Amino acid sequence: MRGEFRLQSQLARRRRLGLYALASMVVALSLLGVMKVLPYSTFLIEDVAVVATEPDPVRGFAIGSVRWDVEQLSRDESLTPFRRYFFEKCGEQAGTQAAMCLSEAFAKAFPAGEPQHEFLERHFDPAKSFESHVFGEPGHCVNRSAMLAATLLSVGVPARVVSFSPISGWGGHTLVEVWSGGGWTVVDPTEVGLVGSIRPASAAEIKSARGPLHLFNADGSVRQYYPFALSRAVVRGEVVYPEPWLYTRTGRRFSFWPFRGRFTQVGMYGWRFSTPLFSSRVAFVIIVFAGMYFPVGFIFHRGEMEAIEPKSSPELALELEAT
Repeated sequence: MRGEFRLQSQLARRRRLGLYALASMVVALSLLGVMKVLPYSTFLIEDVAVVATEPDPVRGFAIGSVRWDVEQLSRDESLTPFRRYFFEKCGEQAGTQAAMCLSEAFAKAFPAGEPQHEFLERHFDPAKSFESHVFGEPGHCVNRSAMLAATLLSVGVPARVVSFSPISGWGGHTLVEVWSGGGWTVVDPTEVGLVGSIRPASAAEIKSARGPLHLFNADGSVRQYYPFALSRAVVRGEVVYPEPWLYTRTGRRFSFWPFRGRFTQVGMYGWRFSTPLFSSRVAFVIIVFAGMYFPVGFIFHRGEMEAIEPKSSPELALELEAT
């Protein structure tokens, strides 16, 4: 009787383990679906302490493990539509003057609004998106910045998209850093101007600025105060650089499957853009490990049950019948 009771207990435990394993799988899959919807959740995030300043990034530059091969991109045939548009609109201009020229051209070509596609999407096509915007499709800061950086890189001007992503996970703003002379300068293609406090500055300088932000003209003169909502989003956001493959879809890709792209994050917060994303990733890891534990426990207890399960034989059957 004791062996039978133990067998029933093991059977009940086996059923519970099976249910726990199934529940863990369901929850993990559900959470994975939620992560697919959250911003940036299917992107690989790399943390760096500071952004090193290269003496001359005309050939190429890097942030962490991500590299921008400017020389290679300036010869890439897939970027020909961007290159043709640049020479048509801005001729031989370079640096921040070229960035301002393109920003003004974009402002005339298409209005602000939600686009059909963004460069963060899996099947984004830069050339088709560029053509659609040039012919009037609305676009917001994400696409304007992607178009500006891709166009400048196509003609050999060092440029990189920089996003200021808030800890809350909502809002933020996307801009472009352009190399001009001896340093990087932030350009806002949406508001059409260079950004800084007392002068046009880099993303790192803007983050440490104490005074209000301004929009500057290409010659360094003040155009106007930076809009308050955008200034707040920039100052409070984390500095994040998407890899160039995402907005050019050419050259080397730095992320690996199943991630859609790599982001280099500069600042004090690690492995997250927002609290919801951080929480969901931690929960996903915990649930995956729990899901692995229960099947292992299920197999282990199955072997334990087989060891204690009574073997059937004619003598045992007669003994049980007599009992």
